[in-house]
Amino acid sequence: MAKILIAEDDPSMVAVLVEVLKELNHEVVAANSADRALDLVQHQTPDLVLTDIEMPEGQPRGLELLRSVKAHDRSIPVIVLTGYGTKERAVSALRAGAQDFIEKPFRVDELHKRVENALVQRQGMQAIRENAALKMQLRDKFRFDNIVGNSPRMEAVYRMMERVANTDVTVLILGESGTGKELVAKALHYNSRRAAMPFVAVNCAALPEHLLESELFGHRKGAFTGAAFDKVGLFQHADGGTIFLDEIGSMALGLQSKLLRFLQDHELRRVGDTETIKVDVRIITATNEPLQKKLDEKLFREDLFYRISVIPIELPPLRDRVTDIPLLAQFFLQSIALRNGTMPPSISQEVVAVLQAYRWPGNVRELQNAMERAATLGDANLIVLSDLPERVLQAVGREVPPPSPVPSTARLDEALAEKASEASHCAAGVAPMSLKEFAHKQEARYIEQAIASVGGDKEKAAAMLDISVATLYRKLAPPAAGDAA
Repeated sequence: MAKILIAEDDPSMVAVLVEVLKELNHEVVAANSADRALDLVQHQTPDLVLTDIEMPEGQPRGLELLRSVKAHDRSIPVIVLTGYGTKERAVSALRAGAQDFIEKPFRVDELHKRVENALVQRQGMQAIRENAALKMQLRDKFRFDNIVGNSPRMEAVYRMMERVANTDVTVLILGESGTGKELVAKALHYNSRRAAMPFVAVNCAALPEHLLESELFGHRKGAFTGAAFDKVGLFQHADGGTIFLDEIGSMALGLQSKLLRFLQDHELRRVGDTETIKVDVRIITATNEPLQKKLDEKLFREDLFYRISVIPIELPPLRDRVTDIPLLAQFFLQSIALRNGTMPPSISQEVVAVLQAYRWPGNVRELQNAMERAATLGDANLIVLSDLPERVLQAVGREVPPPSPVPSTARLDEALAEKASEASHCAAGVAPMSLKEFAHKQEARYIEQAIASVGGDKEKAAAMLDISVATLYRKLAPPAAGDAA
């Protein structure tokens, strides 16, 4: 059930609307003037406003009410009721932010559908607001310093991101598959003034042209076979936020023209519609293929290219930032350990050498998958060569180490005798080391693993362990002679 405000000065129309909406189990309140309606909006916060565009005395006060509602709370959808000969004002209302308009006289089923569509959008906006804490977590998750790497080329990427994040300029992210283009797009969004509004990602290569157009711009009922109802497009869903168009190079030429018009006017026209709708959205695009070739082949519009590439950000492939590989590997292992509630394993120097020698055709995504495999199948304390995918080892000319041989009976007897000797020493009161010394060694090993998990940064390790840096150094130092007794 939703709370719906009707702003209408015709008592008979109010009665009809109240009866129709109560049939849908909605709570309905009515106001016979724009001023009264705005007062109710400010004090009762309805889920939807239905307003006549002409009230009272033939003045377009409905437009004033619309603008006031949007200034108070832009998430409240407004549907404008229009009479014969006022369609031009309905278009003005759509441009001012109205969700939809309905011409009088209207069919009851059409009113039902428009109201339910508007309420679905309202629920989406409420979910965004109610998840404000989650948005802050996302902002932390997509901070620039969470994009791992300190190579010179990545430092240049960070500097550019910081300069353009809080602007509305269009950005074209270039890079091979798996280099983290969507991660950069999210970081730009969640570090901008649009962070509390939607981030919508679309893969332009995943849908054929007619379906992609409907997904992006929406459609009117009956616009094509199968269009059984009105559809709000992803541009409208992203209103106030950011839309990320991945694989922009695969977009068909006809759709490129429509996107270019949107970039020029910030207005869209749904498939099968004659009216335009104003939408405030920032566009970030990405491609993993050189667009210059498509420009030469006339498969991509030159004017659109210049529109979307005002700020190009090029992500280097992983093979060109070899010094970042150990940091990334450890970062992924730490993330996996945090997820599983365990300590991250260390990485042997032999494994680091192999990781840096491999070409990583799948880039950062492939490295992440390799670390996921190693953490799952390997020893809990140390990643060794046998934990890496076989294709990685074969590509750099390394063989998977054979499993340790089963010890012979003689060697087993020798090991048992050694254990028996240790036991006899303990029984005689001569322990190999004191309990305090043993505890110190275990504690120091745990601290060393924590330091390795943050790339050797002792200050970060101390913060993670909730101890001071001085305490960390003291616990790593060998115990004094008196302490071992």
